[in-house]
Amino acid sequence: MAIDTPPQLPFIPSRILQLEEGYLAIGHDGEILRLNPNLSYSDEPVNPFPISIDHACIIGNNLVATWLDAELMLARMASINLDNKFVEGPTRAELRIQKSLETALHPAGNTWSRVLYSQTLALTTDGQRIAFVLLNQGVYCLNADSSEKWRSPPPVWPEVSSMPRGDETICMDFIGSEIHIWCAAGGRLVLNADDGTIIRNEVVEIDAVVEHVYRESQHELICSNNGEAFHLTDSELRMQTDITGPIQNAIWDSASGAWRISGWRKEVLLLDEPTICEFSEIPVHCLNIDGQWWNLFNDGNWKLSNL
Repeated sequence: MAIDTPPQLPFIPSRILQLEEGYLAIGHDGEILRLNPNLSYSDEPVNPFPISIDHACIIGNNLVATWLDAELMLARMASINLDNKFVEGPTRAELRIQKSLETALHPAGNTWSRVLYSQTLALTTDGQRIAFVLLNQGVYCLNADSSEKWRSPPPVWPEVSSMPRGDETICMDFIGSEIHIWCAAGGRLVLNADDGTIIRNEVVEIDAVVEHVYRESQHELICSNNGEAFHLTDSELRMQTDITGPIQNAIWDSASGAWRISGWRKEVLLLDEPTICEFSEIPVHCLNIDGQWWNLFNDGNWKLSNL
């Protein structure tokens, strides 16, 4: 059943996360707002975090998110139960007067919160566990209650280590019983998700700096920092195209057998040839609601896809 145009979000959106029922909108300045399945809302946005959220995922009905204040050299990872009423958290000004770890401020309404001693480079979940990479610290895997399952050394990609950004983690994902960790030079480190041991280390041969990798089933979309997109199926290159400009987000459209890409003032349906629709605003996300694809723009407005 078709829905009416959803109401404008009351902040600049950075991402949308899917929940068991509905969605969670996250704002550029750390706001969170629960949306119903039709993308409308009745509550006001809340800032449990003092600054923008770096990484976020949903495990059960909990938001797990990280933030980093590089100037103050403070970082946190916290879990917030989305069934509870959201609570306003500490401000950045309050962080400035923090004196010690004993008086450390944490996100409001958290079920657990951890002080981090390094920047979070990547974060992912399989719905039961959380895995993340900390700069110069290693790879960690936690249970939903934050108890540690295992840790392993910082990821390395020997075949590309001499290349520019060959040691830079850019994203990670659970793939069945494995965790795949990508570097900007195209290296893929595969770990055993149960104990963190290395299964294999491989390189995807592409002439570009990797910005992000999206995956759905056997399909992967490798996005470069200059707008190139590489569609792989079962690790074989199916298509390469230049989207022109940064890629904000991508989602697999199983009905069309194609990637839907939120690009720079454009949406792209990546079939055998890209189909493009241009906009005056920047789309940051797209969602399929009852068979209709909706684009979310950086001004918080929604618009029905033309593709």
